[in-house]
Amino acid sequence: MWAKSYIILCKFALMKRKKSDKRRVRSIKRKVGAGFTVLAFILFFSSIVSLFEYTRMNRVLTQQIEENVNSVNIARELIILTEDYNMGVLDAMSEPDFDGGFVTGGPANATNAVFIKEFGQTMEDMRRSFTQMTTFKEKNYADSVLLAYTAYMQVLRESRDLDAKNADFQTRQDWYFDRLQPFYMKLRNYIRSLTNASQQALLENSQRVDETFYRSITPAIASVVVGLLVVILFNYFINFYLINPLIKINKGIQGYRNFRKDYTVSVDNNGDELDQLNSSVSDIIEDHKSVHKQS
Repeated sequence: MWAKSYIILCKFALMKRKKSDKRRVRSIKRKVGAGFTVLAFILFFSSIVSLFEYTRMNRVLTQQIEENVNSVNIARELIILTEDYNMGVLDAMSEPDFDGGFVTGGPANATNAVFIKEFGQTMEDMRRSFTQMTTFKEKNYADSVLLAYTAYMQVLRESRDLDAKNADFQTRQDWYFDRLQPFYMKLRNYIRSLTNASQQALLENSQRVDETFYRSITPAIASVVVGLLVVILFNYFINFYLINPLIKINKGIQGYRNFRKDYTVSVDNNGDELDQLNSSVSDIIEDHKSVHKQS
């Protein structure tokens, strides 16, 4: 009598837990899948952040390259201004009506006021183009250009003394090449050094753009690839070693309870908890069969 009561209670308990067991197995699977989905989203988000950071850095470097190009162009304008003005001074000193280096009706860039205005405006444009990323060489050479320009204009004022002394052409020529020309050459060399510094900064920033691209995009791609591999492998192992054995055990129990099929579920988990659970379930079913036969 007690054996029949035990069997009825077991059936009742198994029927009561039928739906909850299914929900529990499915719930575990959904939770595991949701966890890996979150992990994949995090990896995807990190790659997006990497790409955004690359875009930001690329934008900054691109702006810096534009500033370097602008600095190179301005330095070239300075060279053109000084060369034109210096040639204008030489032409003016060769004229018979020489008046201190400035000839009425001569070329516009040979007049002192125009040159000072254009040179000063160009130097101001260059200083405005300087940013925090401007190299020390560029700033240093820009200051040197300004000092050399000041010295050049100071020496140029001596040309008025030549006019006052009614100096002949040979005297003016000697003064130009021996006195003024060295200051002009120094000014031109500083401008060329400034141009070379800007070109070097342009080259370095261009190389940094390429290096930044590979440095930024490579970790992003690697993180996505490795993350996906980790997700796939973890999902495989959890399904293989956890979810699938639970489903097989549950199906084996249902098969015995509903159709009195032999419980032949095999879980090859190298003796872990699920393997022990499967053995315990098999033992319980065998005990139940013995009790059922005895009754």
